[in-house]
Amino acid sequence: MDNRPDSEMQQSLPDTYPGAAFDVEWQQLVYPSDYTNPVPSGKYNLVVVGAGPAGLITAIGSAGLGARVALVERKAMGGDCLNVGCVPSKAILSAAIRFAGKTDGFSQAMAWLREVRAGIAHHDSVARYNEQGVEVHLGEAQLTAAGDVEVHTGGSKQTLQATRVVITTGSRAAMPPIPGLQEAEPLTNESVFDLTEQPASMIIIGAGAIGCELSQAFSRLGIKIALLDIAPRILAGEEPEASEVLQRSSEALGVDVRVSAQIERISVSGALKTVHFKDGSSIDAEQILVAAGRAPNLENLNLEAAGVRYSKAGIEVDHKLRTSNKKILAAGDICSIRKLTHYADAQARIAIANALFLPTASRKGIQVPRCTYTSPEVAHIGLTKAEAQQQGVKFQTWRVEWADMDRAKAEADTSGFVEVLTPEGKDKILGATIVGAHAGDLLAPLAIMQANGLGLSAAGKALLPYPTRGEYLRRLADQYNRTRLTPLVAGLMKRWLAWRR
Repeated sequence: MDNRPDSEMQQSLPDTYPGAAFDVEWQQLVYPSDYTNPVPSGKYNLVVVGAGPAGLITAIGSAGLGARVALVERKAMGGDCLNVGCVPSKAILSAAIRFAGKTDGFSQAMAWLREVRAGIAHHDSVARYNEQGVEVHLGEAQLTAAGDVEVHTGGSKQTLQATRVVITTGSRAAMPPIPGLQEAEPLTNESVFDLTEQPASMIIIGAGAIGCELSQAFSRLGIKIALLDIAPRILAGEEPEASEVLQRSSEALGVDVRVSAQIERISVSGALKTVHFKDGSSIDAEQILVAAGRAPNLENLNLEAAGVRYSKAGIEVDHKLRTSNKKILAAGDICSIRKLTHYADAQARIAIANALFLPTASRKGIQVPRCTYTSPEVAHIGLTKAEAQQQGVKFQTWRVEWADMDRAKAEADTSGFVEVLTPEGKDKILGATIVGAHAGDLLAPLAIMQANGLGLSAAGKALLPYPTRGEYLRRLADQYNRTRLTPLVAGLMKRWLAWRR
């Protein structure tokens, strides 16, 4: 018996295409066709609705503590991250570099993406979670007035009684209100990785992280790319100089970057889709990809019946992730401005603590790092300069250019910089931006230092191997420590050394 719900992810694809066998393997792991939901028996400590990163961690972590847990998923175990987000996008980025310039580069890259996804899927599979003590139910979840969960599958219904419910239904690509966009049948992250034939051209609407990453990947694979954004620069939430460095790099890869792009409408003529701008100009392509933000998956949850307050931004929660119904919590993209897998992970751990025990865990004070995995990468944590200025925070800036680092010179990859903000007169990390190769990895020590209240002087106590990019920490520490040599201290040292001669 097939218990799977209808899903956008279960599309009709050709029987044979690059990586087809890997797709069969992947699909059978994350939404098996022969799966039958277990019969509920008694009350659960926790019912988790949504099997993306937040839901998976909440469910398996709670089961590991001895709780009786049910997990409900309507589309595919692993959520966006495994199926149509982090995993396939990073795989295609890597493959695009390896297969760039090859006549069948696109096919090889897509096959690699599917192989990687299938290889990772067992971690999030239905079978694994059942083995770990989580009862997996495939179907559409709806809340009841009592705060329990109904699972609707193939015309049948089961009720899961719960002491606590955690909603982790995630988000999806937002669709901007552009006339003609729906008629153009645009791709989103949920469909772009299903492409089996290479389009000659593609227009990407939205120059955030997803748009910037895929514009570079597909351009390397021989697709003519135009990257559009209404903002005055790409990656508008990052430091302006980071945006400038990335735009130059993207244009060097052949991406046609158009910022401050005022789209009037979209039309379709035969195989071509045309974006018309308000200034009278236009551009056309075979495909349009929308990467213009995210929208929470609120539909069909019956939130009103359970008394759960929400808005178009998502479910309303307090800092302990509690909703307006004391029985129900939420975690991940469904209730967060920053829609990132690692932040969903952190919130899942808070949800576990507060759902099963006394509600003492909080997301207050969590600094959420982020990285755009382009060439060069752009990574950030904490405040940007604009945010600090808006908050009236006085700060100092410490900076290292990769062009001044020996390892970067040796690799002939000197694009970018490291910049750290500290409060004026204090040794504390307010924010940091790294632009360059491996920026996401290189941000890690700064994130650890910030979380533990350590300043730049602490980095000066460590001996780092030469030549590495990690030496930027010593450079920053040296800059900071030199400011501690005040005129008074310098004068005292000068007299001391004179006396010692």
